[in-house]
Parts: sequence; C-alpha cells; structure tokens
Amino acid sequence: MRKIPLMLAFAGGLSLFAPIDAPAAPANGSAIPAAVAENPLVQQARVFCYNRYSGRFVHWGSCGRRYVRHYSHPRVYCMNRYSHRFIHWGHC
Repeated sequence: MRKIPLMLAFAGGLSLFAPIDAPAAPANGSAIPAAVAENPLVQQARVFCYNRYSGRFVHWGSCGRRYVRHYSHPRVYCMNRYSHRFIHWGHC
C-alpha cells in the first residue's frame, strides 16, 4: 500500500523537473529519413596501425601480426653441460 503514493510522488516530481520543450521525434516520422541521411561533411574513416609505445604511425590497415612463425614444436638447442656454452641448434 505504501508503493502507490511513493510512485505517484515520484511521477509528480519527474513532471515538475522535466523540460517543457524537450525534443522528440515527430509524430508522422517525416524528418527521420533526413536525419539518417549521410552527412557530406563527414569523411569516411580509415583504420591505421600505430606503435603503442611511441604513438607513431606505422601503416594503413589494422595492426595484425605481420610475421607469424608456424612451429609445431618449440626450438631446442644443445649446450655444454659444464660450461653452459651454446653448441648448436637441435638435440644433442
């Protein structure tokens, strides 16, 4: 029973503080196609890639991975057990 007076008070407060000349869509919808039409002053946007650290332009287009290596297994190397020096790539 307390909800109804509270809702009426809230609705009354909204009607008191709402702007009188608030913009709304026209009843017949005649101005909507004109609003949706493309603005000739706006140019088409282009995607570009930039360096995240320096902020400098890199190239036009999205920043995908440019150089992708397709290894089926990680690269291994052979090293000397005692001196820990690199000997060659591949298994020992």
